[in-house]
Amino acid sequence: MFLSKNIIKIIFNCFFVFHFLSSAEAQTWGKDIGYNALIEELKEVPEVDLKSIIYIQAEDTGWYYRKGTSEASEPPDLWRESDFNENSSWQIGQAPIGYGDNDDNTILNDMRGPSVNGSEPYTSIYLRKKFLVNSLDIHPRLLLRAYVDDGAIIWINGIEVARLHMSEGTKTYDSTAQVHEAEWESIIIGKAKKLLNEGENIIAIQAFNQSITSSDFSIDIELSSCPFRVSLIEAPRSDGSFLPETSPINNPPIEYSFNGSGPFKGNSFRIKTTNDSLTYNSSEHALAVAKRFFSNESIVSWVPHVDVYSANQWVYEDYLRTGSSIPPKTEESFVQNHSWISYGYNNETDPSEIDNIISIHNEAIRRFDYAIFRDQFIACVGLNNGAGTTVPSILASSYNSITVGNTNGSHSQGQTVSGIDLGTGNTKHDGPGRTKPDIVANDNSTSACTPQVSSAVTFLIGVAQTKKEGNATLPEVMKALIMAGASKKEFDNWSRNTEMPIDPVLGAGKINLLNSYHILIAGEQEPGKFSTNYGWDFGSIDGSGKVSYFINLEKAVKEATVSLNWNRVIRSAEWLDGNPYSESIADMKLELYRKKDNDFILYDSSDSKLDNLEHLYLRGLDKGEYEIRVSSDVATNYGLAWRAEKGKAPNINLVISPEDNSLIFYFSNLIPGKTFSLEKSSDLKKWTLIHSFKALEISEQFTEFIETQSSKSFYRLHWNPAN
Repeated sequence: MFLSKNIIKIIFNCFFVFHFLSSAEAQTWGKDIGYNALIEELKEVPEVDLKSIIYIQAEDTGWYYRKGTSEASEPPDLWRESDFNENSSWQIGQAPIGYGDNDDNTILNDMRGPSVNGSEPYTSIYLRKKFLVNSLDIHPRLLLRAYVDDGAIIWINGIEVARLHMSEGTKTYDSTAQVHEAEWESIIIGKAKKLLNEGENIIAIQAFNQSITSSDFSIDIELSSCPFRVSLIEAPRSDGSFLPETSPINNPPIEYSFNGSGPFKGNSFRIKTTNDSLTYNSSEHALAVAKRFFSNESIVSWVPHVDVYSANQWVYEDYLRTGSSIPPKTEESFVQNHSWISYGYNNETDPSEIDNIISIHNEAIRRFDYAIFRDQFIACVGLNNGAGTTVPSILASSYNSITVGNTNGSHSQGQTVSGIDLGTGNTKHDGPGRTKPDIVANDNSTSACTPQVSSAVTFLIGVAQTKKEGNATLPEVMKALIMAGASKKEFDNWSRNTEMPIDPVLGAGKINLLNSYHILIAGEQEPGKFSTNYGWDFGSIDGSGKVSYFINLEKAVKEATVSLNWNRVIRSAEWLDGNPYSESIADMKLELYRKKDNDFILYDSSDSKLDNLEHLYLRGLDKGEYEIRVSSDVATNYGLAWRAEKGKAPNINLVISPEDNSLIFYFSNLIPGKTFSLEKSSDLKKWTLIHSFKALEISEQFTEFIETQSSKSFYRLHWNPAN
């Protein structure tokens, strides 16, 4: 492992100091999360582009369609490709296309059996439509809305993006769908930059009826970029209130929308929960959370649309659908905020009931992680208040969210719990032993800290969309940006080790929007190429593979952080595909190497066997060439982010006092809390320790008394940058 050093060389009573100097970077913090410092640096509020692009509108014309009386092409999937030429068996119509219910623009009079005028009835139709995309209009998340009775499979540029009310497997022209009445449904398509082409694109649909005797059939779709929306999930108060602002009407219907006022002027609320136990009034808790998250008092007053849920119903029928046989609903929002927690049991609960509660919580957490991965949104969840409390199973024990604590440490902390000692011993919580929180903020409670992080994430997503850095909005990348940007200098006791990537109380540190912004605007970097002090990447790695990023530090660095994050992937579940539960969680490793001569020598590493994150923090790096190396045991996507803050490296100056034959060493730019060693040599080969100290201040001094003056002496200051 490399140790940074600074050498003073004394020859014939003259000395030359070899060290690397650079100007210190201003670090004026804003009140809470570094936003004030960012605006001070930029001299203006960054522009955010909220426009939504419609690629295909509902009831669009120009659809090519073919009746499913036989396969549409040979081979059977050729018709889905852009260069396929429609022959005379294809017709042109306007959506919706179908029959029955008087909701179609193009009528298929011969689809329903028995045969009409000798024509054979059919259970499916094929549809194709080309659409153009400007490279600047490729947003990170697409919103596909489908109006289908009964089922459909949808491809974009030959890649399946949606399967609605259809079983798995290849379908033929005479396949049928599950029974489903027509209604508009939403599907989020993530990683759109990998899906869409600049210029011409093709959407292909095979739509299915439940049978040839069905009374109706219909298909229509709409494709656009996702309108900017966030979600607020609130635990109802004792009186049933859960809204940040009282609804204009009592007992509103589901999806009821109204415009906010006062601190929420400019926000449009959509109520996603209706239940007899609720009242649709403002609660003080929801008001306080919402003010920090998206109000005109927050840093993202430009947020136009807000969905609001009651937490109880969100866990069950309104979103996660825990306990049902179907997956979670689609999340159109970019960010969810959860300033609530749930344990569900205590020491007095019957052991068998604890087992049942843990099973329910495990399912909810798995559904939550699945939804984050599927719909590519960011979820910020709070820990419980109180340093003596355990990490809640819901939702802080999830893998794919960002878990938030308080800078004062007054929150549940340490590792996710097992619960095996509370129940019968047959059931345990998902993923015990992982370190929480991920990050901390400064406020009076975790309920107030969490929306600060949600607001910062929302801000960064807005900037990323405006700068066309779509991959930065992906959950694993945004988590890396937030954690790599976190500040640790406020905490003397922050620590980590190779197997525990972040501090068990403070996580990656205090959120700092200025730092994360610098990383974001540096842009996405390519593996194998050199970059500078800031950067990030959304990467993919094969099992047992390695990916390297190279950084050339032209000047010394006062602190450097690297964060690697990846998602848990839910492969199968009874509620997903009817199969037993299975998941994939990569075991990744993060290493930092420094170039010495012609080799790269290991500097520091992070290799947790439990967490789905790795994190490095170093202080006082010399200039030079470095390699960030990422490895994994299985194929996975990941987010990687790094920053290296320029600053003056620890330094020594020497004054010779002939009166008492002493050498006075003046140390400057020290790193408080770090141990330094002053060593001496006469030949630059053999070094002797003459003074070791733990820095308390940035400047200190030491005096060495010498009996005789040698003709040549060398001194060096030694420290380990790794934390």
